[in-house]
Amino acid sequence: MKHLLIFLSFTLFLLGSNPFNITIHKKESNIVNIEMERKRANSKIFYTTYQSALKGDIDAQFKIAMMYGTGTHIKKNEKEAFRWLHKSAFNGHLQAKYLMGLSFKQGTGVKIQKELARYWFKKALKAGHPKALYQLAELEREIDFDEF
Repeated sequence: MKHLLIFLSFTLFLLGSNPFNITIHKKESNIVNIEMERKRANSKIFYTTYQSALKGDIDAQFKIAMMYGTGTHIKKNEKEAFRWLHKSAFNGHLQAKYLMGLSFKQGTGVKIQKELARYWFKKALKAGHPKALYQLAELEREIDFDEF
C-alpha cells in the first residue's frame, strides 16, 4: 500500500510538471482561437464594406479609405487610402473632400500639391464643411508667403 501511494504521488508530480499538460495546451489553444476569430471578424468587416464600396456606396468607400489610412481591419497603406478617399470625394462625400485637401496639403499618400489642396478645400467649403474655410485661408497664407 505504501508503494502504491508513493507511485501515485510520483505520477501526479510528473503530470503536474509535464510541459505537455492538457490544461496549459488548452489555454494556449484558446488564445490562438481568440486571435483567429478576431482576424476573421476584422476581415469579414473589411470584406463586406469593400463589397459595398465597389458597388458605389460613398460611405463604404470612405470607410475603406479610413481602414487603409489607420490600419484598422487591414494593413495600413496610405496610397490605397488616398485612392479610396478620392473615389468617395469625387462621388460627393463631404468629409472625404476635406481630407483630400489635407492629403494634398500635407502629402499624406500623395505628393504635396498646394493647388490641388486649394481645389479640394474649395469643394469642401461649397459643400458646407465647417473646417474647410480655415484650412483654405491657412493655405492661401502659405502660398502668398512662398511667393516672396
